[in-house]
Amino acid sequence: MGNSRKKHRRVQDSPSSSSSSSSDSDHSSRRRRRLRRREKERRRKSEGKDERRSKKRDKERKKKKRRLHDSDDSYSSEEGEHEQPRVQPETVLTEMMKEFPDVGNDLKQLLQMIDDGQAVDIKGISEKSLAKRLKKLFLSLNLKENGDRVFLLRSKARPTLDVVGPLIQSYMNMNPMNELADTSAPLPESSSVPIDSGNEQMVDDHATAAPEDHSVGPRRRVIGPAMPSAELLAAAAKLTEAQTELRDAELDDDSELFVGPPPPALVSEAESANEAERFEEVTRIMEVEADSPYDVLGANHNMSSDNMKKKYWKMSLLVHPDKCSHPQAHQAFIKLNKAFKELQDPEKRKAMDEKIKLKQEQEQFQAELKTMREAALWRRSQGISMEGDEELLAQTEVKVEPKRDEWMTTLPPERKVSPV
Repeated sequence: MGNSRKKHRRVQDSPSSSSSSSSDSDHSSRRRRRLRRREKERRRKSEGKDERRSKKRDKERKKKKRRLHDSDDSYSSEEGEHEQPRVQPETVLTEMMKEFPDVGNDLKQLLQMIDDGQAVDIKGISEKSLAKRLKKLFLSLNLKENGDRVFLLRSKARPTLDVVGPLIQSYMNMNPMNELADTSAPLPESSSVPIDSGNEQMVDDHATAAPEDHSVGPRRRVIGPAMPSAELLAAAAKLTEAQTELRDAELDDDSELFVGPPPPALVSEAESANEAERFEEVTRIMEVEADSPYDVLGANHNMSSDNMKKKYWKMSLLVHPDKCSHPQAHQAFIKLNKAFKELQDPEKRKAMDEKIKLKQEQEQFQAELKTMREAALWRRSQGISMEGDEELLAQTEVKVEPKRDEWMTTLPPERKVSPV
């Protein structure tokens, strides 16, 4: 009896124990999942913190490098200044002008290019003494040297002409041959040079010093095989005068009359013209009176400024001395330029337009008067009279008596026989 009760109790306890074990397993699985989730979140947060720390460290490292670089640059510049004091530019310039008194104009142009931001390479100077003087002057002006003898103006530095410009001008005034003398060692033209900040260096004054030559006056040109002949020099002078005359005939750059090159269509049209057309235009321009700019240009006074400019472009391309072989092409081109210049002046063109308008009004009045007189004559022939016809016909009836042509019957005074 007791055994059966125990068995029955075990049978009843077995489902409850199985349910408790399943609940325990579910609880443990949820706990594991929760722990796993927390671990992932903790790992994610730690990775984010590590990434932020690494970025912060990189920024601090870059800032520290930048500070160290700036401090090194300032220290090196200060150290260079303390180690080697610069000579005054006025002193160097005085020595240079004593040795080379005729380089003032070229030196001024060279310093102007440096002030404009260009880099200047002085390695191309053939005379070593002048190159050394220039290098010493540039270093005294605190110019930046990039590479081998390549100088340029430092950022936010004072222009060089403000420092030594007046002194150069005073030496040029003292030496009137400065502008006319031909230097044996011309200064080089400016050239664009890649800038390398690491190559800046200062040169010792004693190392760059050259033996001074206290000779005064411009250097003589040695007459030798390279000296041009007198005939060649005379021809060059005539060519220069012709070019000056042509340049003066053309409009100045500051007159702002011509803006831009001619359109390609006009250029191609002018190039397609044959020699006969070019000769015809030159002849037409030379036959027109110079005081009639509209006729010279072949334009109407009602033409707009843009169309007139196109007309000038076409005509100038046709009669230009470089494109036309006519003997008078040069004179025609100058005449055309002067006419267009007068038409581009608003006041002169207005005065010319008023004269043309007045002349047209007078011609129109004369034509109307002639018509009215013809009508009055017709009415008189028909026996009709109107008021004002007599005045109109009276003006037509006043005729000047024709003079007899005596040139065949009358002797000139010098041929007349004097009385005895």
